Amino acid sequence: MINTFALGPLAKAVSARRETQRHLDCLSRQITARAGRQAITVKVRSRARRRSGPRHYHRELVERLVFERWGELDGLISRLAAQEQVIDELEHCDHPLAQ
Repeated sequence: MINTFALGPLAKAVSARRETQRHLDCLSRQITARAGRQAITVKVRSRARRRSGPRHYHRELVERLVFERWGELDGLISRLAAQEQVIDELEHCDHPLAQ
């Protein structure tokens, strides 16, 4: 027999983890896209001045933007880790024979 009482919290925890992961992925895409746009702007400006732009500028921009938003990223990563722990505990409780 399926324990429907235990399935409710597990389903909620999995849904919350999925939403947090989606938010983290969205934030990562935003950072990468913004760094790409800024790198293109720098590249165009450097061509206008007849200078070669730095090769690793895009990566530096990504690192700078990650640093600027580290609080938000750290909060999401911490929340995701806590949700993983809750899910593991709930799954362990669902399988009493695994002891």
